[in-house]
Amino acid sequence: MEERILKKLLSLLVAVVIGFASVACSEDAVAVVDGKAITAKEYEQHLKFNKWVMELQYGEQVWDGMSQQDPNFEENIKNRLLESLIQSKIVLNYTEKNNIKPDTKQSKEINEQIKKMMEDKKSKESFEKAGLTEDFLKKYGEQAALMSGFSKFVEKKSTPTEQELKDYYAKNSKKLDASHILISLKDETGKPLSEEKQKEAKKKAEDVYKRAKDGEDFAKLAKEFSQDPGSGQKGGSLGEFGKGQMVKEFEDAAFALKEGEISAPVKSEFGYHIIKVNKIIKSDYNKVKDSLKAELTQKKSQELVKKIQESAQVKKFDDKVKSIKFIEKKADSKDKKDTNKGKEKEQPKEEKKEQK
Repeated sequence: MEERILKKLLSLLVAVVIGFASVACSEDAVAVVDGKAITAKEYEQHLKFNKWVMELQYGEQVWDGMSQQDPNFEENIKNRLLESLIQSKIVLNYTEKNNIKPDTKQSKEINEQIKKMMEDKKSKESFEKAGLTEDFLKKYGEQAALMSGFSKFVEKKSTPTEQELKDYYAKNSKKLDASHILISLKDETGKPLSEEKQKEAKKKAEDVYKRAKDGEDFAKLAKEFSQDPGSGQKGGSLGEFGKGQMVKEFEDAAFALKEGEISAPVKSEFGYHIIKVNKIIKSDYNKVKDSLKAELTQKKSQELVKKIQESAQVKKFDDKVKSIKFIEKKADSKDKKDTNKGKEKEQPKEEKKEQK
């Protein structure tokens, strides 16, 4: 099979790790979601599939590199997979309750790619060698298409009305072009300053604020005093930003200022900010309508998915997951060598017995 066909199939499937809808007793489950189990067998199949994909993309030696980077990589992979399967099960249960259908276009495309893959002898052998079956892949594809159908359902349900869009615009149409000077409340290692040092930082911020209010060049003061590595050497410039992009204390103070106005020191988790609003930008509704629609749709989608996830009843059986093997440990070459040495030492004794 051509490599591009396999990669296309993987891109369709791997992006959505899913669990099969089934009912099973909790004794044979790694988790139960709203009364429906993710069985140990299902979990093992997905674990094998993930292993096969990784080795296909990076080679069988990928695990040696991962173990060097993270000695606990195996447990981390297993735990992440369990969380993914739980989240997918929540969604699949929701699709069943709400009669959401699979994405037919996605389903057709996945089935075509699976067929091509299974017609290729080398790819089929690789898949079966990993302990996987064509039936598993087909069910996986069915669930992927259903997940795609869920995504379309959520997007449609989250599309804002014209009034919602106008209300959102009214709250988010204002942007600021601003600069700031940061007097940090943390040392070079990121640890909070002592109480005495914090008082010194506050006094320094007040002094810098007074100099700015008295007419000294704000950009020069920022270059000299600001401890924000990102904006300090740019004269404190933060560029344009809207609501929701800065910490609350900073945002509240900045959006309360008039154009050209400078704030008194504002304390946040980062330190004391002296803020100057360079320009207030009011966007045109017709020009930003499409981008606002996409932004609000995404926001509402996230809220809906979060609500669905939080309403689910989930039980996890971590001991079951721990007992499932992911990577078979290879015999250590040193141990093999020592074993062979032992056998070599025993041989002469046998020969001596025969000579007597």
